[in-house]
This record gives sequence, structure tokens and C-alpha cells, in this order.
Amino acid sequence: MAQHAQLKIDTGLSIYFCDPRSPWQRGTDENTNGLLRQYFPNRLLKSAPS
Repeated sequence: MAQHAQLKIDTGLSIYFCDPRSPWQRGTDENTNGLLRQYFPNRLLKSAPS
């Protein structure tokens, strides 16, 4: 996120970044990705626009 400092000033929210290679810090994101991989075929996920 390129403008995280401005977002923090505008909203008054605290902004945190996860450390690289630390999936336990990204719990919700990693859980969602795991569920998507479990319930959708691999070919469907690869064909989705990014």
C-alpha cells in the first residue's frame, strides 16, 4: 500500500504490516485462501482475473 501514511492520517486508524514469511500474522487472509483452495478446483482459481 503506497499511501499508508496518508491513510493513517486521514482515518486515524493504526496500520500494521505482516512480516515476510510469517503466515501466522496473516490469519484471516491465509484461512480464506485455504478455504478457497479446498472448495474450488485449481483450474477455476487460475482462470480467474487478478
